[in-house]
Amino acid sequence: MSKAFIPLSGTFLDGVAADIPANNWTRAIWKKELAEQKAMGIDTLIIIRIGFGDSAMYDSPTLKCTLFDNKDLMEFLLSEADLLGMKVFVGLFDSSKYWLQNDWQGEVDLNSRLIDELLERYNHHQSFYGWYISHEGDIKFHQEKVWKPLAQKMRSNTPDKPILISPRYAGCKYEPRFAVTPELHAKHFEYLYTEMEGLIDYAAFMDGHVDFRELPDFMAATKEVCDRFNVKFWSNLETFDRDMPWRFPVIEWNKMRFKLETAQKYVEKVVSFEVPHFLSNNSCYPAAARLKECYLEYLQEQQQ
Repeated sequence: MSKAFIPLSGTFLDGVAADIPANNWTRAIWKKELAEQKAMGIDTLIIIRIGFGDSAMYDSPTLKCTLFDNKDLMEFLLSEADLLGMKVFVGLFDSSKYWLQNDWQGEVDLNSRLIDELLERYNHHQSFYGWYISHEGDIKFHQEKVWKPLAQKMRSNTPDKPILISPRYAGCKYEPRFAVTPELHAKHFEYLYTEMEGLIDYAAFMDGHVDFRELPDFMAATKEVCDRFNVKFWSNLETFDRDMPWRFPVIEWNKMRFKLETAQKYVEKVVSFEVPHFLSNNSCYPAAARLKECYLEYLQEQQQ
């Protein structure tokens, strides 16, 4: 029997503006959006970050950000996810400072205090399913120096909550002069997984930093190393287009379809960065609604 088609079933949620413009949704639009996501098959929400730089999703005593949602967007999203029966992976804080200056301990100390705060505020929500370590990084930033101590704290405090990361394939669309091969990519993650064995449950690799013709080889190499270390391999299907001269427009449908079809052979789940901006009727980008129409039409064909 052929493997069942794996649809898009998860999305990141960008609660503060970083490199993607704000949608500026009211609570009513957020509520409508989450219901529409549920209707299209989304069962998993990943809060990409609680805060970034000097902005946060709520008035956090730990982060002390100047800009924040004064009604607590995190509480609202978890409450809605409770009602909809959706799972939420809760992200952390990206200082956009300490870890990028090789001050690992500054980033870890701040996020360790944040983990305690998040548990105190939100652990009563049934939808609070797992953790997402927001720091993407790459091999030159030594991800394990941030990932490992934070994952150890998560595992110690909440052994029942799985831990998710979303690394990249550092190929020709990331840093062209230093693009890695699939073999070197696998070697890097063999090292990282060895350093962190037993601490990572899911890895949703971003699919946008390699040429389309290279993607199958990167996915094959990633699946092999993930399987060896018992890390569940997901695809983070980027629904924005890295090939355009400006950041970040909605991706062309044929590109999305190619990446979705390529992932079928290798992954257990497909999530996206991200539905609210790039695959939604409520997006600030008009093309997002059209991309959603293309995807839902295609999905209907696959399910016939």
